[in-house]
Amino acid sequence: MAVGAFGLVTGCRSKNNQNVHRIAVPLQGMTAEVVTGALTNALVDAGRVVVDVSGLRLSWSPAAQVFASALDAAGGWPAARLVLLRAGATLADALATWRVQDIVPLAPDEATARQLLLDRPPAVARHLDLDGDSSSPRRARLFVADASRQWGLGALGVDAVLVASELVGNAVAHARTSCRLDLRLDGLGLTIAVRDYDYRGLLVPLACSTAGRREHGLFLVASISRAWGVSPTENGKSVWALLPLPYQ
Repeated sequence: MAVGAFGLVTGCRSKNNQNVHRIAVPLQGMTAEVVTGALTNALVDAGRVVVDVSGLRLSWSPAAQVFASALDAAGGWPAARLVLLRAGATLADALATWRVQDIVPLAPDEATARQLLLDRPPAVARHLDLDGDSSSPRRARLFVADASRQWGLGALGVDAVLVASELVGNAVAHARTSCRLDLRLDGLGLTIAVRDYDYRGLLVPLACSTAGRREHGLFLVASISRAWGVSPTENGKSVWALLPLPYQ
């Protein structure tokens, strides 16, 4: 799948946005995987990157997700920061359709792009792939605790760790497959989702009761969350919970 024409990457190495250097990244004929790797390397190297996408033409709309994928692979905000410069109308529509522009902001000019590098975008996201074994809930807790600190969630981070641990533990105990833990912080709150690969599993939330440790944990998830549920995927399901921000 070809992604498009040509992108100019501008990396900002210093906190005050000085010492700007430019890296030419030829996107013509590249696959989405290769573009993701090139952008990820630029983000890891420079930390803050602006991509001029004024000449970029997508051959397939979902390819717009390469920008969010690269940011995620580089560690996500705040360690890695990515802004797209001068996106055309068609590309902007694709970025909006795939919910990329909330995570990777768009800028009409370089001055705006550099300012956006300093601010937290409307949404930040991270994920962690986990094995289906007993160590996964602990890894999930450490991952969520670290993200909570970096995102400045304060006391909400305690609830987030609890919810993530319970949902991952539930996947390990019942789906018995590997799973993916996704975090997304936006205007709605903090969404914690755990996707497993058991397509035979229940597509309704497990009943919440106080009978037993596992059920009690799910009862706590329901009491802490604004909403929670289960969504089917092409090869399994995603169990998710939305935690409201303290000021909401």
